[in-house]
Amino acid sequence: MRNPVVIERAERLHQIPLNRPLEHSRYLRRLAARGIEPIDLTTGAADPPTRQDAIEKTFDADSAETSRLAGDAFRRAFSNWFAYRFDVEIDPETQVLPFAGSAVGPACVAMALVNPGETVLAPDPSHPAYRTSVVLANGRIQSYPLHGRNDFLPNLKQIEPRIAGQAKLMYVGFPNDPTGVVADHSFFRELIDFARRHNIIVCHDATQHFLTYDGVEAPSLLQTPGAMNVGIELFSLSVLPGGMFRDLGVAVGNPSALAAMSQLTSHLHAPLLPGLLAAAAAEFPRLDRHVEAMVSRCGSQRDLMITGLRDLGWHLPAPGGGPYVWLPVPPRYSSVRFSILLRKAGVFVVPGAYLGEYGEGYVRMAFNGDETQIRTALDRIGRQMSRFRLRKRAFPAVSLA
Repeated sequence: MRNPVVIERAERLHQIPLNRPLEHSRYLRRLAARGIEPIDLTTGAADPPTRQDAIEKTFDADSAETSRLAGDAFRRAFSNWFAYRFDVEIDPETQVLPFAGSAVGPACVAMALVNPGETVLAPDPSHPAYRTSVVLANGRIQSYPLHGRNDFLPNLKQIEPRIAGQAKLMYVGFPNDPTGVVADHSFFRELIDFARRHNIIVCHDATQHFLTYDGVEAPSLLQTPGAMNVGIELFSLSVLPGGMFRDLGVAVGNPSALAAMSQLTSHLHAPLLPGLLAAAAAEFPRLDRHVEAMVSRCGSQRDLMITGLRDLGWHLPAPGGGPYVWLPVPPRYSSVRFSILLRKAGVFVVPGAYLGEYGEGYVRMAFNGDETQIRTALDRIGRQMSRFRLRKRAFPAVSLA
């Protein structure tokens, strides 16, 4: 009998976080055996209503000429919307790049711009895609912390000049995943001054841009003077109706950086369907209406979740944006241990430790689902807290904020 072939993973995979959701399958089976319906609060998903006419338009045409015209129409529509929303004029030919898979946007930026050994600054905690993208580009990741005492905004003064001088690229993201913080113009001015001083390209992950609450409107990095010279901004058009726009991303900003990204994406991804771009362009005049409906729905879910957690004893502010609550864990619990405690009750959350060293002490909880599902999740959390006497130990004398 021949010896079996030994297949070894590339070394870079040892630097990439495991796909933790795959671990859920065995817990789902255990819960099903106990008759418990699991509630997945690990990811935030805004699902706009499906419209048949938008779906049909997606598959209307497929010729090369139609593809070019659809791409031109989409870039013009996006640049017009950008000028209307932010009062910033951009060139639709050189400063707008649609791409497939909004989740892979950060990876495209790093792989197109970072050479082996070059340093990339990334927030901690943050979405794992930032670290993964740097690993794939053979770059060196240098994390900077997001602390609650600084309202989870980066403290640029604490980044060592030596490290900043070595960095080529810096990731930021607002509304922030996982903390829900929304940056203002003053922070972006400080960020651009920092980037220009150290010759750093800034990638602003604005995929949650539309999801802000309480009348707050998130600004664009590119509204900041000088940002176009050093900045790239990534948007997601999942807010558009029909369901098929969920993975449609748009990069906007520095023309040279976008040209590098375009060269890369033309080889890595299948071309975008002309009908998809045409359908998206047709929806831009109604974008404000779609955003208003989504914010109203997600805002109600947020308020219900925050009110319920406060009733359980947490002292925490409502997130200003995004689909997540950044929830402190009870005293003497790690983020992993607390997430396992909730998992046994059928509520799945993301331990903060999975999102970085400084994520320890928190769990990320999405306010997904309808009112019934959210209330069920809160009830299960409350029962687990009571069962393990956490409410007696930690509430109300000790604030979890």
